[in-house]
Amino acid sequence: MMFFLRAAFWLAIVSVFVPQGFAGEAVSLPFDTSAAHVDAEVAVSDWCADREAICETGAEAVHFGGLIAQFAMTRIEAAIEDNQGDNS
Repeated sequence: MMFFLRAAFWLAIVSVFVPQGFAGEAVSLPFDTSAAHVDAEVAVSDWCADREAICETGAEAVHFGGLIAQFAMTRIEAAIEDNQGDNS
């Protein structure tokens, strides 16, 4: 579990420094992605109906991860502001 939290943290940090246009031009897909999203939602809902405890634990983990990410962003913003203030 800790590996996933660390991986998510570092991916978030790296994504901040990726320049715009890094991925290139937008790609047109031959299928409707919103329909695929709806189909996936139905499958996940059915799976969670049978395994409520796992889904509740996953939802709590996602909420906790969001809190950690928000805390990290607050600390990073404060560090950036302090660094900019020292360089002025």
